[in-house]
Amino acid sequence: MASVNNGGQEREVQKNYWIEHTADLTVEAMMLDSQASYLDKEERPEILSLLPPYDGKTVLELGAGIGRFTGELAQKAGNVIALDFIENAIKKNERINSHHKNVKFVCADVTSSELKISDESVDLIFSNWLLMYLSDKEVENFAARIIKWLKVGGYIFFRESCFHQSGDSKRKYNPTHYREPRFYTKIFKECQMRDECGNAYELSLVSSKCIGAYVRTKKNQNQICWLWQKVISQEDKGFQRFLDNVQYKCNGILRYERVFGQGFVSTGGIETTKEFVSKLELKPGQKVLDVGCGIGGGDFYMAENFDVEVVGIDLSINMISFALERAIGRKCPVEFEVADCTTKTYPDNTFDVIYSRDTILHIQDKPALFKSFYKWLKPGGKVLISDYCRSDGTPTEEFSEYIKQRGYDLHDVKAYGQMLQDAGFHDVIAEDRTDQFIRVLERELSTTEKEKEEFIQDFSVEDYNEIVDGWKAKLVRSSTGEQRWGLFIANKK
Repeated sequence: MASVNNGGQEREVQKNYWIEHTADLTVEAMMLDSQASYLDKEERPEILSLLPPYDGKTVLELGAGIGRFTGELAQKAGNVIALDFIENAIKKNERINSHHKNVKFVCADVTSSELKISDESVDLIFSNWLLMYLSDKEVENFAARIIKWLKVGGYIFFRESCFHQSGDSKRKYNPTHYREPRFYTKIFKECQMRDECGNAYELSLVSSKCIGAYVRTKKNQNQICWLWQKVISQEDKGFQRFLDNVQYKCNGILRYERVFGQGFVSTGGIETTKEFVSKLELKPGQKVLDVGCGIGGGDFYMAENFDVEVVGIDLSINMISFALERAIGRKCPVEFEVADCTTKTYPDNTFDVIYSRDTILHIQDKPALFKSFYKWLKPGGKVLISDYCRSDGTPTEEFSEYIKQRGYDLHDVKAYGQMLQDAGFHDVIAEDRTDQFIRVLERELSTTEKEKEEFIQDFSVEDYNEIVDGWKAKLVRSSTGEQRWGLFIANKK
């Protein structure tokens, strides 16, 4: 159904929609899916595991419905305000969860000016399938309101269906807004406020990812969740901001993809991906972690051709936004998440393979990261990394400036391999692949130059010149031996 511009009409349409679909007040009705009981069992613990600590804290649950999460939240929270605009739903929630004396049940519309929540009174705002039932303007207004409700350092977690419908329930009409994830990311990323003293605050993205239960059950990446924290605006987001605003702006990503090939933003595109993945000897059912997954081409290749489950993480919000868009309709078990691999944690022995292409050059403390890789891998697991390296001599002033400008941390191939060995890995292979790197660069440059007119038509003269000049500079650095390219494979016993 098309978006309704009139705010009052929009709310009335949504209210009638939910009155109709909550007539029997079942989990199936609330989730609009015949597999609701199974999905609920799979996704509820997953979603709860993504929340920040809220023991003893004040939690505001918006769109609480019949209480799928209310009772769970009440077990740890100091107090919970469970709110929903459908009266019979919140009444059922109260019947189910009234034994939790720390829960207050409220029937109200989150868009209503009559809803009064005190400023800086809430530690965690939790919302599961709410914003997709608001108009674009209502989402914008919602973000501006909830940042005021949150305490400094407080969090908002929300989950939405994006791109398309997931549930299989038949509906006479469907007023849901299945937006692109980047819509929500942009609204909340740009949300700012000032308090009475003039202090500025904003929402900092902690994490954004697919809900794994839907990827595993339906091979569907459209269920996306976000976790934001209210921070002082002056706090530096540093590297992530650099990636999304400088090196990996949306236009820049698309330019790289044009050179590397559809779905890829790393050297050699599908050709080197096929070669390197063949060395992993992947088996059906194995679990792969792709660190610095970019826009997902390698992940789709592994999942679709080897029947493995892939978790792709990248610090760039823009990269993951593109990856999620490219996942639509592919029906393969790939999850994507905005995450910092240096702070991300996984249980020991989680993955069979850790794969990373031209990404760890950004990481300053490689030894610590490789120790994490070792813990995350199962016994017998394997890591494969391609990465920019340097010669073992003193870099020239020009190369030093390039490294500094990009924020890279480069090592010679031998030292890189030694770091993997020092982290506990065995049978470490450290290959200098600079000759291959040069051949790939020459081919990519030649293709780009041959397609100059099309490239300029799709982008601009400036974009074309930046790419060509960048590739020529890499060729000069690599041909002199100053910039190297390494391939590293190692095993965990």
